[in-house]
Amino acid sequence: MKCRNHPDIEAIATCQKYESGFCQECCQCLNIDHCCECIDPKLYCKFRAQCLIWEMSRDRRKKEIEVG
Repeated sequence: MKCRNHPDIEAIATCQKYESGFCQECCQCLNIDHCCECIDPKLYCKFRAQCLIWEMSRDRRKKEIEVG
């Protein structure tokens, strides 16, 4: 699977609900609006409890609150 933001790069994290991937660069990015973020955070997702993308985006949101 290729990255959603960089179609020429392989994904390392995948949204199971939408079958969309994100590459290493996106998953380490701190730009909350652009990078490895939950595609639809306000809707129910049965995969959320085991979702790497959700955990990474949640950690980045916490850091943004601490810094801001």
